[in-house]
Amino acid sequence: MRIYSNLKEALNETERELFEMGTKVCPQTMQDKDVKGDKDFETIELQGYAYCITSHGDSILSFQESRGNLTYLDQEFSDRISSQWLNPGKAFFLREQVWNPFLEKNGKFSYTYNERYREQLNQVVEELRNHPDTRQAVITIYDRHQDMQSMGGIRRIPCSMHYQFLRRRRNSQEYLDVIYVMRSCDFYEHFIYDILLTMRLQEYVANLLNIRYGNFTHFIGSLHAYRKDYEDKGVF
Repeated sequence: MRIYSNLKEALNETERELFEMGTKVCPQTMQDKDVKGDKDFETIELQGYAYCITSHGDSILSFQESRGNLTYLDQEFSDRISSQWLNPGKAFFLREQVWNPFLEKNGKFSYTYNERYREQLNQVVEELRNHPDTRQAVITIYDRHQDMQSMGGIRRIPCSMHYQFLRRRRNSQEYLDVIYVMRSCDFYEHFIYDILLTMRLQEYVANLLNIRYGNFTHFIGSLHAYRKDYEDKGVF
């Protein structure tokens, strides 16, 4: 596993490794869309990709340098931790061109992170508060009861599997580490948002516990880039 001192280094090295070691895949579906034979969705993929970032220090600057939409990021995180049921949330309207194709006929998504977070987040915080050495502080996004019925392009399935929080002491300081596991991640469309939203969650929980936030560790089953995106970027 690669270990990076900051987000910028992780972004640059991940793109390089995807370029140098990725293999070609031609998927039949992308979420709930049929893309069989569509050359725009020919894919370069790395399997079982993992890395760790040891500092959040430059994360917002690197995000903005990568043309990330900070207004969307702030609103999406606010939507995710809201006590209200949100589907879609307010963030949808700030990145509508990306998300509108995935709305179902009823005007809602098959799931939102708000719906998956809201019954778990407070319980996880209490577990970390009451049992500082716990290994059980996990927020699960994938729901086998719902999502296994949606495979094969029937409905959208979460790319995120779970977040695990570990409250640990190093060099006399206490830190909150996070391990983020994904089944699938689109490098050019979503990668940096997935990282920043998880870091934001890590910071939020650490602040509630009044401790520092520590390592961000990321495991991805399929890290990939689509032809329509990497040709526009002039890579691969």
